[in-house]
Amino acid sequence: MFRKLWSQPRPVEQRKPYMSYKDEFQAGAVFPAGQVSLGPKRAVYVSVLLIATLVLVAVSIWPVQALALNDEGGLFETISAAALIASGVAALWRYPGITRLYIALVCLLLAERELEAEIYPVDSLPYWALNGLDNLLDMTLVRIVLAVVVIGGALWHGIPTAWQAVKRRAPYFVIFVLAGLLAVIAQLLEEVSGIYQADLSAIMAVRFFVLEETLEMFFSIGILASVLIGWPKTDAEETLNDLDLEQQPDAR
Repeated sequence: MFRKLWSQPRPVEQRKPYMSYKDEFQAGAVFPAGQVSLGPKRAVYVSVLLIATLVLVAVSIWPVQALALNDEGGLFETISAAALIASGVAALWRYPGITRLYIALVCLLLAERELEAEIYPVDSLPYWALNGLDNLLDMTLVRIVLAVVVIGGALWHGIPTAWQAVKRRAPYFVIFVLAGLLAVIAQLLEEVSGIYQADLSAIMAVRFFVLEETLEMFFSIGILASVLIGWPKTDAEETLNDLDLEQQPDAR
């Protein structure tokens, strides 16, 4: 009788707890926690890349016509600043805490760099706010505090989080890296244009300028997308969440 009972296959729910550690490790390696499948969203990413490519082609072919959109205070610069401000506000809301404050600070500082007080009337509120902010950021103490917050946050949170994102192939990090590459290319275009300014034709100089401003706009939009998609949780946070779900199996 005992032999008969022992030989009967156990139900699935009874066998589940006895999965070996090796099996669990291999399953985690194939489907790592936090990795997001890009399959259903591939059409969206392809569409965005196609639109961005078409915009770059258009401003390259018609740089003079695109110049009105890329001038100081123009549409592209306004979009860049708005995207960075939105990134900073979203980061403050989504990623609270002193160790993650650097995310919002960097976004807002980049937005302040995009906005120029001189394009507004002297007696206007935007000019007063931007000019006052410029004076505030020129103070040595303010710069030291900002540097401590940004560098400390990047070392304490940014580098470990980036490493986890690389291991998980997190989509937000892919977009972040692509946005950073766009910013590097834009800076290179500015440097090349400055070095060879005497040898460039007027139309080529305009083309370099509009491409630089357009790439900076794409950089800002990419940063906003990266912040909104989200940074992966740390292992400690995921462990705590798993424990909470085990203690409260109905809380899903």
